[in-house]
Amino acid sequence: MSGIVRNRASGAVSAAAMQRAVSTKVLRSVALAETKRVSRAHTAPVHCMAIDKVEHRFLLSAGADTSIQLFDLEAMQKTDTCASQIEPAHHIPAESGHTRLISSIEWYAADTGMFSTASFDHTVRIWDAVELTEACQFDLGSRVNSHRMSATGSHSLIAAADESPYIRLCDLATGAFAQTVSAHAQGCAALAWSPTDPYTLATGGNDGCLKLWDIRRADSQLCSLDAGNSLSTNPSKRVAISSLLFTEDGSRVVSARSDHRVQVWSVTNFAIEPLVDCHISTKTGIRSSAFLSPGPVGASMTSAVDGTTAGSEVMFVPNGNTTVAMVDISSGQQMALLDGHFAPTTCTAWRVGHLELYTSGADSEIIVWCPPANEALSDAQMEARADAWSDDDSDGPNN
Repeated sequence: MSGIVRNRASGAVSAAAMQRAVSTKVLRSVALAETKRVSRAHTAPVHCMAIDKVEHRFLLSAGADTSIQLFDLEAMQKTDTCASQIEPAHHIPAESGHTRLISSIEWYAADTGMFSTASFDHTVRIWDAVELTEACQFDLGSRVNSHRMSATGSHSLIAAADESPYIRLCDLATGAFAQTVSAHAQGCAALAWSPTDPYTLATGGNDGCLKLWDIRRADSQLCSLDAGNSLSTNPSKRVAISSLLFTEDGSRVVSARSDHRVQVWSVTNFAIEPLVDCHISTKTGIRSSAFLSPGPVGASMTSAVDGTTAGSEVMFVPNGNTTVAMVDISSGQQMALLDGHFAPTTCTAWRVGHLELYTSGADSEIIVWCPPANEALSDAQMEARADAWSDDDSDGPNN
């Protein structure tokens, strides 16, 4: 780091490059948070999380126990340890809404008054976030693998993928289906709206194909990308896409596949080959077929791109074992491997403006990660940590 500082002082390195180098170093240091913990509120695997896009304060979580938990990330309670506890602010009890596993959850982009969920009970449901009551629902007739609300809030359409070959567009304004798109013969588990073009939708199928759509057109498919899968003539050997993510500028889309392969594609020129093609390694070598194999629930990745990351493009990808990989989007380089869970990881959420990552999985725990420099321990927390270390020492083999 001292080298780049000297190069910046001499003018050999631009200010933007200097900012990226510093922010990348900060992101590489992400570790388990010492000052903040999230209370365990679920009794079964957590499959999805979402942080609101307006205040970046409210975290939603849901999964196999069919309950929905709402956390206020600013409301922390003191504990006997050095970490403050975040308890659920509100919740929707199990089976009082959905009756089967909740596969995805989404905040409305324009305000925090509404969110939506999708479930194996065949429905997409819209919720009043203030009253925590159901506003309306759409019945797709088969279990829903994923859904996505508009990334910008500029239209009222929700894209939903079920077990059929079709993508359904649910219209919040009318409460009816606005459009049905024949997308993937073997079904689809991954969806993403463009953050810059509100009518561009990306879909990832169990056939390994990534498709881009302009939903305003009658012939709505823009292109189909399937590098690495087109060589296989046997559909059963094709590797499913489990998650999709647009970059902040909307120029690229990232696909994660069930064989731990991550690819970055250009949206501007529809190139048939990916810009980046990398394989995510795992620490333990465990690959859980329950969460990342071609199936109904894809692991959800997120990106750490906002004003606090100064141009760095980093994404966090659940590995399907107990880890989450930190990957540089531009190069495909794996920057770090976060290992803190006791069961397969399934979902991640980045808190914009706070340098905080939230991860969860089959152990039902929600874990907070942040750079150590981002945490300021109070005197009481320092004393509690010192006491904890003293207790650990007293339990050692020499005592």
